Amino acid sequence: MKVGILTFHNGINHGGFFQAFSTYAFLKANNYDVEIINYKNKRHWFAEYKAFLLTINPKKLFLNIRKIRSFKKDQKQMRMSKFTTNVSDISLDYDAIVVGSDIVWNYEWAWLGKDPIYFGHGLNTNKLISYAPSFGPTDYKDTTIPNYVKKGLENFSHISVRDENSKCLVNRASNKDVKVVLDPVFLLDTIGMNNNIIFNKSFILIYAFQLRDSDISQIKDFAYKNNLKTVAVGYSQPWCDDNFTTLGPFDWISYFSKASYILTSTFHGTLYSLKYKKNFITSNNIPISNKVKTILSKIGLLDRLTDGDLNFGKLYSSEIDYDLVSDKLDPLIKESKNYLLGALTK
Repeated sequence: MKVGILTFHNGINHGGFFQAFSTYAFLKANNYDVEIINYKNKRHWFAEYKAFLLTINPKKLFLNIRKIRSFKKDQKQMRMSKFTTNVSDISLDYDAIVVGSDIVWNYEWAWLGKDPIYFGHGLNTNKLISYAPSFGPTDYKDTTIPNYVKKGLENFSHISVRDENSKCLVNRASNKDVKVVLDPVFLLDTIGMNNNIIFNKSFILIYAFQLRDSDISQIKDFAYKNNLKTVAVGYSQPWCDDNFTTLGPFDWISYFSKASYILTSTFHGTLYSLKYKKNFITSNNIPISNKVKTILSKIGLLDRLTDGDLNFGKLYSSEIDYDLVSDKLDPLIKESKNYLLGALTK
């Protein structure tokens, strides 16, 4: 069976890469003829590269170009169709198309182009499946759902999402059954895939797009008292001892594997803290809140999510019992794998 994956696969974002790569590698390991549908609408493509390349700061431009090159290198590990910005150029010979993961169903964010293709419009295939997409911060109670979303959802044979808010939105928009599954990074064991890094001192890893001043103050204080370095990856944190902002995805997970503690404000930063069984804190914010609360609630770690009200020193001194976490998480991983494989075979 030939399977195409339609998602945000080539953004310069570490979590975005791994959700696509994990879906791809999982299906390939299960003997599917799989490739990434190498599509992005013009508005989304332009906005993304504008954010990275349209800068008057030569140092920032140089670092961004290095980061893009690092990603392009790792993206070569996925087989992709020829790049296009036109829906009509997408091949018609897929036996099934899997849409998602990522926030491909966020129809409120104009930056993404409000593209109906992610709701199945223009996709001619025998089987259309969603695996773990999200509407992001779009609130199911306070939104008017566009007609193209409602009509598009009816084309799916199987619908799964990765958070409860997205499930409620689909329930409002259609009569389809909806399954909440795990993000695809849990479909793939990346232990051993990381590149080797050498650090002579224990460190706290910072992977955060945004942090509160109180977060920064507490983490600096904890690092000082415990003789730890602060190491930022992906996004620059000028207050950290070291910054590595140009890492490709497989270098990025190396830092998760070696960190003593982690502070993140991202969804996938939270997931990789779990995957590498680290003592972590997640700084909550609107873009990630729906997704992070769903997974942390399921595994009993909602106390690791802060809205600026947690004592970092006290929480980091409390070890996470990953045996208990695994007892809750492992069945969810098995269930998610079975759902995707079952959707393809039924």
